[in-house]
Amino acid sequence: MKTPLKRNNRTVAYIIVAWNNQDLLADCIKSIDDQDYKQRRIILVDNASSDNTTEFVEKNYPHVLLLPQEENYGFAKGNNIGIKRALEDSEVTHIVLLNTDARLDRNWTSTLLAATENRPKAATLQSITLDYYDHGIIDSTHIYVSRLGQATQGCFRQPIAYGTDVAPIKTFGCNAAAMLITRKFIEAQPF
Repeated sequence: MKTPLKRNNRTVAYIIVAWNNQDLLADCIKSIDDQDYKQRRIILVDNASSDNTTEFVEKNYPHVLLLPQEENYGFAKGNNIGIKRALEDSEVTHIVLLNTDARLDRNWTSTLLAATENRPKAATLQSITLDYYDHGIIDSTHIYVSRLGQATQGCFRQPIAYGTDVAPIKTFGCNAAAMLITRKFIEAQPF
């Protein structure tokens, strides 16, 4: 028998790293706000944008925790800054890394959280990510190591028919454009 999702004891922190792409933030944040899973925090790390990103977020999204940086630390360090802040909140059980150009389906979070119920050792999860401009093209289904030793996006640039789905599989990794990470996994990493 499947264990029901314990919504009352899971909080998800969404980390968005921005740099001069204020024009994408409204749709990105709206897709988080529209999630059917409501126990969440949103943290936006701004990498010293010059396009008024911080003012835009302060004015329009008071519920978003804004972490303005004095320089552009890039994607990886920006996410680490956000993750560190999210983990200061003991209620946060999962972290989502989300690109500013990502848009989540309404049940994205609840679907991935439900998947963790059946996979207690899961570290990271992702769903199919589609091309920003053409939703009929896959951006990524997972990350694997190519024969050249490079991290490569699974099914990159392959067409997808409407309603198509990919069965859950174990993978080498997930695409950080839109991925869920368990707190347990993060805290098990050596620092």
